[in-house]
Amino acid sequence: MSYVNSALNNGMRKVSYSEKDVQKLIEDLGVNPNDAEKWHVLGVAYLSLKEGSKAEDAFMRCLKLDENHAFALGNLGWLYIVWRKNKQAIKHLKKSVKLEPGNFEFWSFLGLAYFQKGKFDDAVQAFDHCLAIKPDYYDGVVSLGMTYVEMRMWEKALETLNLAEKLTPNDHRILTAIAKSLRQLDRIEELEQLYLRMYELFPEDHTLAMYLGKIAFDTGRAREGLSYYKKAVEIDPESLIGWMVLSEELLKLGRTEEAQAAHDRHKEIEDRLKRDNTQLQG
Repeated sequence: MSYVNSALNNGMRKVSYSEKDVQKLIEDLGVNPNDAEKWHVLGVAYLSLKEGSKAEDAFMRCLKLDENHAFALGNLGWLYIVWRKNKQAIKHLKKSVKLEPGNFEFWSFLGLAYFQKGKFDDAVQAFDHCLAIKPDYYDGVVSLGMTYVEMRMWEKALETLNLAEKLTPNDHRILTAIAKSLRQLDRIEELEQLYLRMYELFPEDHTLAMYLGKIAFDTGRAREGLSYYKKAVEIDPESLIGWMVLSEELLKLGRTEEAQAAHDRHKEIEDRLKRDNTQLQG
């Protein structure tokens, strides 16, 4: 999930290093190659410069000298999550939190590794450890909420994601996950109010108009629903599903000419997408 990448990027401390810094570290290690901490710093510097393979090598050199270097273990675990090497990430992060049980970020990273591996119960435990140390750690709260979504534990997901929303309001991905939980719990009035709020916050997202249109139609407000569907295809004129749904609802209302026009637009987009796909495959 994209949220995992976001949590990883947010969680890693933003330390900036330059090529000159790296060169100085390499020179120092040439004089004293047994300095485990300096190897660790070199690894962090390489991470800062987005040179993952070199960072991995530096962390491994550090751990060869000091196998219990908790921060090298944790940072290497972070790198393995990025590379989706979750088994290796879990191995290193479990050892890092055993050595540094108060490091909430490493607990959060461990939870992300478990999440990517589909071990959601273990992920919840790791995120709980993280939040026991720092209850207002935003990425930990979000990650726990998203894990509950994957587990289809909608009440817990809603409770946790609402806490995340209070910590950092108006995050589209969090509001979308809250909306999903409300839909699953059939809390339609709250869901509609949330979509109305999101519709104002994110007017470029045509799917919000689609959702509002569906709720309006489902609750007997056809005219209002139709205006939302029209707004959706106005926001995104290339929306295949938008034109399809608009055509279907217009036909139900007996507005055959408008329905046919919407259907023709849907068919035009569909045919073009098929041609483009054929050309790409060819």
